[in-house]
Amino acid sequence: MLIKIERDHPTPVYQQIIGQIKKLIDQGSLEPGSRLPPSRSLAEKLGVNRSTIYLAYAELQALGYLQSRPGSYNIVLQRTREVAYDPDRQSLIRWEKACSEEAARIYKTFLGYTPEKSARPGSGPPPFDLASLGLDPGLYPVDDFRRCARHVLLNSGFEPLEYGSHKGYPPLCEYIAKRLRLHGISVSDQEILITNGAQQAIDLIARLLGGPGRKVAIETPSYANAIPLLRFNRLQVVGIPMKPDGLDLAALERALREERIAFVYTMPNFQNPTGITTSHQHREKLLSLCTRCKVPIVEDGFEEDMKYYGQVALPIKSIDEQNIVIYLGTFSKTLFPGLRTGWITGDKELIGRILAIKRFCDLTSNNLSQVIIHRFCTLGYYDKHLKKIHRLFRQRMLLVLKAMKNCFPPSVSWTRPMGGYTIWVRMPNKISSQRLTEITAQFGVGVSPGEFYFPQRFPSEYFRINIARVPQDKILEAVKRLGKALGQLAS
Repeated sequence: MLIKIERDHPTPVYQQIIGQIKKLIDQGSLEPGSRLPPSRSLAEKLGVNRSTIYLAYAELQALGYLQSRPGSYNIVLQRTREVAYDPDRQSLIRWEKACSEEAARIYKTFLGYTPEKSARPGSGPPPFDLASLGLDPGLYPVDDFRRCARHVLLNSGFEPLEYGSHKGYPPLCEYIAKRLRLHGISVSDQEILITNGAQQAIDLIARLLGGPGRKVAIETPSYANAIPLLRFNRLQVVGIPMKPDGLDLAALERALREERIAFVYTMPNFQNPTGITTSHQHREKLLSLCTRCKVPIVEDGFEEDMKYYGQVALPIKSIDEQNIVIYLGTFSKTLFPGLRTGWITGDKELIGRILAIKRFCDLTSNNLSQVIIHRFCTLGYYDKHLKKIHRLFRQRMLLVLKAMKNCFPPSVSWTRPMGGYTIWVRMPNKISSQRLTEITAQFGVGVSPGEFYFPQRFPSEYFRINIARVPQDKILEAVKRLGKALGQLAS
């Protein structure tokens, strides 16, 4: 067995040994049943420490290449051969007939669903991505989070790797409850349910309150990913127009009087996609209306922590004396979207009923990530991160709005958000999502077409941009390019 060690190579010696033995086995030079040299003799031959050979052999055993036998020697194992993939294999089942109507409908939606993707197949996001709703990865507090993860893995034993509580990691529930009380919401940790992001929270509520003949009133436009999900849960979507000051309460009152509304879904802060924030008076009127009609309000506080631009009213939940408001939150829009950690708070009985559904859907949310997030937050890293992005996005929002005024055609208008990330842009003419995406992509810019944010998808004069994804030093160039694209569309 010929093995060559390169002392000056950056790859550790034991990994070099592992790689060369694997190659010999994969090529057939070392056949199954072959006996490898004892660790002592191979170490002497290669001029390395015997522990290095031990480590290499142990890794090869773990990978299924070797088996240790009595007498301190290792033999080559018979490797399982990979089965060839047959792309022409067909199923006996006709899946389009086997699935439910709701599943067929959401699959059809999925195939043409591109609110935050390039229209060019396989092309990925454009260089200047104003479409995706998320932070610039360069702003992620990776080092602080890594320190927390390392501490948890080294010092917490096996507990974080277990299933954990169905309701969520108790200390994190306590932390979230305390944070919500700072937002004026009277809540205990017993009224918190951890979810896999706010998206699962919406799904669980729709499962609880949905059903044949039931309807949900949503803002129009509204969160694009909620509309197909609500319909999948057999809820008919009733669109209530958005006015400059928020949900049209007169239209909502008519809908509540005439329709069988299961709940009202609203985003009072930095509404997605418009960026509109409602006043305290508007929130009081909405709550009073739904209280009178005994209809629950689902308040999506997905960007509650992004109040960086003036005074913003407290959540509707903070003035909810009759406990009809179900409040949702998430770490996805301020920390890392990949954590998929959100929460629901509401009446204790409601939380118990939602917990019953969640328990049989996914057992628990990710316990390890919850433990790490709790440490990250309680050490003050989360507040430090918020202060940083508040400062940056306060400056960036002003910068982008000024650049839009200078670069966009006069016929184009837009909202002026009080926080958050999104700006809702209106063009003079309606255009298909395909056409809008193709034109903006020619200038290297991605936007989110407006048609996806309405219950009925038609060519729209609107689109959404996100100021948070493109790095600070490139955001002005992104706006300039978008202005040129809009100029071409207007010509």
